Amino acid sequence: MRLPEKGVGNVKLFFALIFLAIVAFIAIKVIPVYVNNYELNDDIRQLAIQATVDRSSAEGVQNKVLEYAKGLGLPIKRENVTVRVGNEVAIDIDYTVPIDLKVYMLQLHFTPSAANKQL
Repeated sequence: MRLPEKGVGNVKLFFALIFLAIVAFIAIKVIPVYVNNYELNDDIRQLAIQATVDRSSAEGVQNKVLEYAKGLGLPIKRENVTVRVGNEVAIDIDYTVPIDLKVYMLQLHFTPSAANKQL
């Protein structure tokens, strides 16, 4: 006759719940940053098209990019944004978002870019 194991199921459930909580915590911290980067990428694509049509200056485009980034809460500075205006409007951004996970500082690096050639 075998004695029933006591508490083993509860311990497994406890660790499974802890694991799911950790995954949820990381997802809550990381997913919004990726969504904001996607939105910024979409904004700069539209801005490259608009700047081509409007014949905007490089500084004007750079200011609009910084405005978009500020609205999204992204830590982008003027030196992170490169704009070239000529035969094409090209926007390149290189930035890193630090995410505090309490036990580890995660650094997410993004390099969105967009370009539109003039006709």
